[in-house]
Amino acid sequence: MFKKVLIITVVATVIALSLYVNFGNHYKELAKQLKVSFMLYNPDKELSSFSLIDHNNNKFDNKNFKGKWTLLSFIYTHCPDVCPTGLVDMSILKSTLIKRSASIVPNLVTITFDPIRDTPKVLKTYVTHFDTSFLGVSGDQNQINQLVQDFGAYYERVVYAKNGKPTILKNDEPLPEGVLESGYLINHTAWIYLVNPDGQIFAGFPSPHNPLEMADDIELLVENY
Repeated sequence: MFKKVLIITVVATVIALSLYVNFGNHYKELAKQLKVSFMLYNPDKELSSFSLIDHNNNKFDNKNFKGKWTLLSFIYTHCPDVCPTGLVDMSILKSTLIKRSASIVPNLVTITFDPIRDTPKVLKTYVTHFDTSFLGVSGDQNQINQLVQDFGAYYERVVYAKNGKPTILKNDEPLPEGVLESGYLINHTAWIYLVNPDGQIFAGFPSPHNPLEMADDIELLVENY
């Protein structure tokens, strides 16, 4: 499993960096100063239009990114390890910025890969356990898949037969009968993304995460935006 996730992470890193290469000389110099993040800014690239629902049953769309900085991750609540670790890291990062009296403390948003199980109610209980300011987002699977693609992230569902043999399902494949009851896992990337106040992807932090150095990078990124 670890080897599979590592391969997915490497491939997703290459994809993400290939999508965002047009950030100009100013940001090229800035990118050289970053400790643990990658510049992903492309001023010509906008996120696809989307309309999802947050864990308070409010509409969540492109407008929610406008006029503020946002830290965003993709998770699923049945994740045994990577997702809870990432949410803890995001909470520590936020606390670090507050303690430093940083000029900007980004909003914390996490979008589920798995809306069929992660309803708004489920997400609210889960994400606020890590930090009460977290906002969990669920909704239409196809729109989530488009956002996953926009961010250069990746996931695949893994269903295990009774003999233990795994089957990888593509994102557009329906779940086999009975799988919701028996359960399934999701292999996925674990980047954390920084979205700028124009609602564009600005930078990304691959795992494993170091919240203190992430805070250094965020202060530098915000200062030079």
